[in-house]
Amino acid sequence: METPTRAWGWIGRLRPRTVDRLLVATLFVLGLTSFIDLRFGDRPLPLSGGIPGGTVTVVMIGLVLLLVQVIPLLWRRSHPSLVLLLVAGAFAARELIGFNAGIAGLGLLVAMYSVAAYEQRARRLVFLVVAGLGFVAGFVVFGVTGNPRSFAITVPSVFFVAAWLIGDYLRTRRAYVAQLEERAARLERERDQDRRLAADEERTRIARELHDVVAHDVSVIAIQAGAARAVQLSKPDAAAKALGLIETTARETLVELNRLLGVLRSSNGATPDRSPQPGIGQLAGLVEELRAAGLEVDARVEGEPQPLPPALDLSAYRILQEATTNVLKHARAHRVDIRVHYTQTMLALDVRDDGPGDGGDPASSSGHGLIGMRERVALFGGQLRAGRDPAGGFSVHARLPLEPIS
Repeated sequence: METPTRAWGWIGRLRPRTVDRLLVATLFVLGLTSFIDLRFGDRPLPLSGGIPGGTVTVVMIGLVLLLVQVIPLLWRRSHPSLVLLLVAGAFAARELIGFNAGIAGLGLLVAMYSVAAYEQRARRLVFLVVAGLGFVAGFVVFGVTGNPRSFAITVPSVFFVAAWLIGDYLRTRRAYVAQLEERAARLERERDQDRRLAADEERTRIARELHDVVAHDVSVIAIQAGAARAVQLSKPDAAAKALGLIETTARETLVELNRLLGVLRSSNGATPDRSPQPGIGQLAGLVEELRAAGLEVDARVEGEPQPLPPALDLSAYRILQEATTNVLKHARAHRVDIRVHYTQTMLALDVRDDGPGDGGDPASSSGHGLIGMRERVALFGGQLRAGRDPAGGFSVHARLPLEPIS
C-alpha cells in the first residue's frame, strides 16, 4: 500500500514554477465554480440592479476580481509583498461588492504564507504589524463577542496566523539547510586544500632529498667521465682510475637512492623491505588470498605470456592487487573472475566480482585504490575503466600498451 509520503512525494520533485502554475489553475477553477454557482443559483447577483449593464457588468467585475485574486500568485516567490497587496485588494473588493470569495479566498492565505517564507525581514515585520493592527481594530470596532462580524474576523485570523507560522518555519528550515550545505562545501574545500598542501610539501621534501643524495655524486661522475675521455689515449692508467671512480660513485649513489626510496615508502619507520619487487607472475598468490577468504575465484591467463619491462610488470601486479583488495574490502562478493590477456601490443587486465558493494569507489571510503590504479595506468599511456558492471557486481578493466624489450 502506498504511504501518504510517497503518494505526495511527486509534488516535491516538481519545479517551483510548475507548482505555482498548478496552484493558480486549481484556485481559478475552484473560484470559477463558486462564481458559476452564484451566477445560476437561487441568490441574486450583487449590484445587478444598481449599475449600468446590470448582470453582464457584474459578471465581468467578478471575473476580473477573481483573476486578480489568483494570477499574481505566479510571482509569489519573487515579489511576495506586491502579490499579497494585489490579492488582498481583490479579496476586499469582492467582499465589499458582495461576492463571497469562496475557495479562491485560499489565495490570500497562500500570499500570506509566501510573505513569511520568501520576503526580507524588514518587510515581513511591516506586514506582520499591519495585519496585527488590522485584526485589533476589527475587534475594537465589532467587539470580541456578541457581534456576528467578530466571528467573521476571528476565524480568518486563525488561518492567517497559521499560514504565517508555516511560512516562517519553512523559511527558517531552508536557511538552516543552506547553512549546513555551505558549511559542508567549505569543509570540503578546506580538506582539498590541505591535501594539496600536503602533496606539495611531500613533493618538495622528496625533491630536496633526491637532490641532496644524487646531485653531488652525479657531478663527480660527469667530471670523471670527461677526464677519462680526455686522457684515454695519452694516459690509459689515469683513464682507468677515473673509470673505477665512476663505477664506485655510481654504486654508492644507487645504494643511497635505494635507501632513500625505502625511507619514503616506510611511513611507520619500519625497516624498508629489500625483497624483490613482485610481478604478474605472482598472480597465483593473489588468487590464493581470495580463496582463503572464502571467495570462488576463476583466474585465467590468455595469449602468449611475454617478458615485461620491470616497471610495467610491477604496475600490472599492483593493479591486480588493488582490484582484488577492493573486492575483499568493499564488494561483499561471492565470486571473482580474473583475466590476464597478452597480445603483441597490449596487456589486458580484467577483474570482476558479483557483489553489491561499490568496489572501493572514491565516493565511498577514501578512493585511494582507484586513484592509484589510474596513476599507474596513465604512467604507461594506458586506459582504465572501473565501475558498476551492467551484468552485476563491480569490474575493473585496465589496458597497458606493450613495447618490445631487448
